[in-house]
Amino acid sequence: MSFDQRILVLGNETSDTDAQTSLLAQQANTVNYGLIHLADFVPANPGYYHTTVNDLSPGDIVHLSKNFDIVQLLDQSKNSYPHYKSFVTTIRLMQDLEYEGVNTLYRENQSAKNLLYWRNFLKENKSFCFYPFIASINDQGNMATVCAKSTKPIRNIDDLVDWQSDPVYTDIRNKMIAGEKMPELCRVCYESEDKGIESARQYETLEWAQQLSAESVDDFRKVTSPIYYELRPSNKCNIMCRTCDDAHSHLIEKERKIIGIKLANWKFGLAPFDHIDFSLLKRIYVGGGEPTIMPEFYDFLEKCIAIGKTDFDLCIGTNGMKFSDKLLKLLDKFPNVLASFSYDGYDKVNDYIRWKSDFTTMIKNGRILQERGHKIALQTVFTMWNVTNLHELFEFYDVEYPTAGLLVQPTGSINAPFTPFNHPMPKLVLESMRRCQQTKTYYTHGRSVKSMVDSIIDFYSNPDYQYDVDSLRKFYQYNDTLDKMRGCNLVDYIPELETARRFLTND
Repeated sequence: MSFDQRILVLGNETSDTDAQTSLLAQQANTVNYGLIHLADFVPANPGYYHTTVNDLSPGDIVHLSKNFDIVQLLDQSKNSYPHYKSFVTTIRLMQDLEYEGVNTLYRENQSAKNLLYWRNFLKENKSFCFYPFIASINDQGNMATVCAKSTKPIRNIDDLVDWQSDPVYTDIRNKMIAGEKMPELCRVCYESEDKGIESARQYETLEWAQQLSAESVDDFRKVTSPIYYELRPSNKCNIMCRTCDDAHSHLIEKERKIIGIKLANWKFGLAPFDHIDFSLLKRIYVGGGEPTIMPEFYDFLEKCIAIGKTDFDLCIGTNGMKFSDKLLKLLDKFPNVLASFSYDGYDKVNDYIRWKSDFTTMIKNGRILQERGHKIALQTVFTMWNVTNLHELFEFYDVEYPTAGLLVQPTGSINAPFTPFNHPMPKLVLESMRRCQQTKTYYTHGRSVKSMVDSIIDFYSNPDYQYDVDSLRKFYQYNDTLDKMRGCNLVDYIPELETARRFLTND
């Protein structure tokens, strides 16, 4: 009986993938036709073929899978992959293919069982999060929070004597292990999950569980000092994002004083870089404000170079507008630099939302960093401003950043006036989101990308959907105030949103 199936094999990025595929083909008395590295490939003959997430993007593989009868994942250990993220991305891809109705073989793989265990655990336990177990969050030198999305301080940094045994941290950790929700600390993730969006709690805990090879929560409890630091030295910034506030942009702080909007009354402390314990350090994320214009950030890089501590993952949350020659030379001393560029729209839409940005400059700086061997990641906030035009940004990502990871999230509270869940023109939203689904970026397996797009489609597909006119009115009032201060007009940047103003009357 002749072999009549076309089987696509996924594996790690080594020669072992080809060898194991050949063995499978031999056992089935058929042929291994080798590596596929073109997204439009169509198999001419039954048999085995193979590829990896390094040779093709996850989005390419999803489209490629339609030409195969089975997609099979080789049972190769996580450590055999060049990076744990490649492993996680591959398992996530298999789950997506399974969800899309593709015939898959992977669930019995020994290598996949730990990741599948954690994904199930995080669905059942609605509270557990990696942050208080391995991370230190320091916002502008004076307070510790559970994570960057939580605005409630849990500890003054100067009062934190022993991070591992601190009673406040211990109480939070115990509640998370017990699955006890803490809405006063973790509201943002809970709201996302209620909407069907994969939250930071779920996504990043899964990532860290794989990086640490954690078998259970007990492995998180064994961490004796922070291995991940998330730091925001000050509110010094060179742009004025419409979703931002005075605590994270000194330009917005000045603007709000003129407008008369109540300020956050932020108290700035000592530079948070003074509190880093390098003993177990694996990663530092520096945000802002804007790190690339902060003298404290330059001083920290110079200090790390001087003491020979540069081998950690250095992640920079940036608006991408300014990378001086001095900063580039400093970054070249660090082997693992990831610059996370924030784009909230394509071209002029981005420049409007992220006021004082320049789309062309961001692209140029991203290319400069990549040419120097550094990596680029992407961040996008879904808002009222961009939810009808995000497909243009996703299509741009496909071309300019085909291999970059993407992190997406709704703005602040889902119930805020800027929310992407209160647009009065649902048909336009659905058109944009469905076009997003056609991009490779939709399958990047960055945080929340697929679930965010899908949840918005589900939300606006409800035949009983009604927008909240009071919230919509607050949005236009606030946006008009900013336009007046900044000397610009909504209609020149997002005309469909200006057209939507007619729905304020509810007629």
